[in-house]
Amino acid sequence: MFQQIDRLLSPVRQLYEVLRDLARLAVPMIVAVAITIACVQTTRLYGFQIWSISMRGWIETAEQFERDRDAERAAHRQTKIDYRNAQIEAARLESQRLDRVRTEQQEITDAVEADYSASLADARTRAERLREDLRTRSTARSAADPISVPSLSAAGAGTSAAAENTRLPSGTEQLERDLIATEQAIQLDALIDWVKRQAAVQVSGPEVRRSD
Repeated sequence: MFQQIDRLLSPVRQLYEVLRDLARLAVPMIVAVAITIACVQTTRLYGFQIWSISMRGWIETAEQFERDRDAERAAHRQTKIDYRNAQIEAARLESQRLDRVRTEQQEITDAVEADYSASLADARTRAERLREDLRTRSTARSAADPISVPSLSAAGAGTSAAAENTRLPSGTEQLERDLIATEQAIQLDALIDWVKRQAAVQVSGPEVRRSD
């Protein structure tokens, strides 16, 4: 009876022994596989370097991508800042240029007007003296005597050569006509001088940047 039971249990024991042997073999294999997977995963994450052989891991790659992204964003922000600063500087230089041009043009206008007024006043003063001289001579002489009238000319650079060399004949009417011609010559010379000096003003070009 015991022999029959033993024969019945013998295959079970054999199967148990086989499974036990397999388990003994499987544990080292599972450990080896786990270690291998861990090494591979660690290498993929952190990389490795053996002598001249190296491989970059995912973590280092991600960090490099992050650094590149941050550097690109910083460069973009700096570009925008530089662009705004350049616009501000350009506006400042343009304002300085316009102020300079307006100032120089106004100075020229004021100077030409002052010269014109002075020359015109001088011509009118001398014309008035000639009128007085004519009246005095007219009273002292008879109406038949010829009256020699001095020349009326514009003062300084504001008088044309033709006006300076004109000799007024006798008579108040000629004196007035000569005064009008002289005034026109002074006005024309002042206008020419104003145009030349205005044309010489530099209205374009970079302004000189002053260091703080």
